[in-house]
Amino acid sequence: MNSSPARGHLREHTEPPETVPLPPGPYELRVAGLRTRWPDGEPDGEIVTLGDVELVLPPGRRAALVAGGPVGTSALAAVLLGFLDYEGTATVNDVELRDLSGEDVRRVIGLCARDTRILHATVADNVRVARPDATDDDVAGALRRAGLELAPGAVIGDREGTLPPAACQRLALARVLLADQPILILEEPTEEPGMLTDLLSAAEERTLLLLTHRAAVPGAAPILRHVDEVVTLSGR
Repeated sequence: MNSSPARGHLREHTEPPETVPLPPGPYELRVAGLRTRWPDGEPDGEIVTLGDVELVLPPGRRAALVAGGPVGTSALAAVLLGFLDYEGTATVNDVELRDLSGEDVRRVIGLCARDTRILHATVADNVRVARPDATDDDVAGALRRAGLELAPGAVIGDREGTLPPAACQRLALARVLLADQPILILEEPTEEPGMLTDLLSAAEERTLLLLTHRAAVPGAAPILRHVDEVVTLSGR
């Protein structure tokens, strides 16, 4: 990449005055020469770059991106969800994400995060934010496939106590499954036994980008045996 841009050049993404239509699927995700930064103070305004790394994920491919720290992968996820501006290439079917509306980007790409936001509401309503018109049967099916063993009518959220990390991630997965997004960004799962297997099984047939901070020889760690490709993120 070229020398670092002036501080403040890269910023929170704002949609262009005119967006282009979302191309029809199935979708191939491509990321190359990517460079971005968090806005000042979020978390520290640091430039994040993938260097010469190129990711090409055709439909159904599973890749793991191994990073040395949390900022690089968090920033990449924010770019792919349409929240951060970027330099370089980030496309679905050769259309730059920056040229699409944020709504269309997130119609195709979903995030299964460890620290997903929990609303003070029922479990069902927390899942239904991903698709407000979903039926009770749709929600129950998403909860079942995500392995979240909570009653749909149970109230969770701030005044009811927070969910453990494993349950939060399963709730995030239930939202993704309900929204039926074809590309899934999966943050490194919790240490709950069987969590990764459950997540991958539920996300079957979807394109998957696993973001992990485990430094391991490709294929050596159990978490990396479930993917087709392992890419190490070294540039920051």
